[in-house]
Amino acid sequence: MKRELPHDLGAERALIASLILNQNTFDKITDLKISEEDFYDKRIGAIFKAIYEIILLNRPVDYVTVSSMLSDLNKLEFIGGNYFLTSIVDDHMTDVNVYGYAMIVKEKSTLRNIIETTIQIANDGYEHEGHVKEFISNCESKFFKLTNQSKVNKSKSLKELVKMNLKTLEGNSRAPGEVEGLSTGYPALDKYLLGLRSGQLIIIGARPGMGKSALALNLAVNSVEQSGLPAIIFTLEMQCDELSMRILSSMSKVDGKKIKTKNFGPHDLSNISKAASKMANMPIFIDDTSAINLMEITSICRKKKAEEGLGIVVIDYLQLMGVNKSVPREQQISEISRGLKAMAKDLGIPVIALSQLNRVAETTNKSFDKGGSSSKRPTSSNLRESGAIEQDADAILLIYRDDYYNKEHSKEPGVAEIIITKNRGGDTGTVKLGWVGAVTSFENLKWEGK
Repeated sequence: MKRELPHDLGAERALIASLILNQNTFDKITDLKISEEDFYDKRIGAIFKAIYEIILLNRPVDYVTVSSMLSDLNKLEFIGGNYFLTSIVDDHMTDVNVYGYAMIVKEKSTLRNIIETTIQIANDGYEHEGHVKEFISNCESKFFKLTNQSKVNKSKSLKELVKMNLKTLEGNSRAPGEVEGLSTGYPALDKYLLGLRSGQLIIIGARPGMGKSALALNLAVNSVEQSGLPAIIFTLEMQCDELSMRILSSMSKVDGKKIKTKNFGPHDLSNISKAASKMANMPIFIDDTSAINLMEITSICRKKKAEEGLGIVVIDYLQLMGVNKSVPREQQISEISRGLKAMAKDLGIPVIALSQLNRVAETTNKSFDKGGSSSKRPTSSNLRESGAIEQDADAILLIYRDDYYNKEHSKEPGVAEIIITKNRGGDTGTVKLGWVGAVTSFENLKWEGK
């Protein structure tokens, strides 16, 4: 005998009656992200859809307007006419417990989705012929969508989006000029990027020794200090204790060589102790699994997001990730960059991926500095396997340091150029930051912006 799926028709009817009696109650339940699909009785779901459409139009909600909207949507006959609508309103004369009704509706809907998902997974398990890891990742993805209740997994009309835009503009949560996403910690960079925003894939490219790992670490640490949300750093080149030592050097401002040789100055140990105490309370997680692949990274990030929340992910670096070696290299990188962008969108976080540059960046670039001398400043085309990376990235930051190539005669020693060659959220351009190689840290310049 087939069992009935979980539902509560009384709560569904009570919720609809509450919304019709007092349209202001709708604002109380918006955080639950209830949709037409959450109702077991499809007729009641159709009424909810009509109420939702009326509210989007900023019109009053009552028996007459709901009936009219149902007629416009060709759903009045489907629900059984005005008699069915009247019976719902007449049964409930109060909106006091609207949030409680909405919670019941949402919870029953979630239970139905879980049951249907587990049945689907069981059926897929009987028929699966590929790698078990792929099947597990598939299962995790399906359950993550169920647990991530704040995510809306459907397209939105422009009408809905414009209303969201206007609410954002009307809000006073941000001061004029304040960045939308997580601050990079560098005001000059924030002016271009407007912060590190959810859903973004940000590529940092540079030749070896330019400081791309250091910049990514600085951005991750700055974001955690600002938001308090966890960061995960996947380091495919260095060991995790080596990377944490870099963070310790950067935060304590103690020369990395002194830390390695234990040749400390009078105040170094005190500075290290303060930095270590601060680091111990920062939710930064480092994974140094060699050749970790996209599926494994996505799985780890999903779990962290579900358990503790997640603010930012750093991958150092893209070309070292595990891949399917049976396909051409360009296709491998294309799958990785597309997958990282998808992960950023699904998890609602910025993802920073580091990328190598071709050697050609140092030999064939024909740009010139202000003095007329040839320059080795990189461009987006210097990214290894650049086609897919350029297409999927929301922002591309390339690092150039003149003193790296002109140690004796550099016009700007200790200065790094962050060249923004792509920026979906704003302008491209160049930002100058201080580079303190001894502590592998980028710093704001005092004369910045003057």
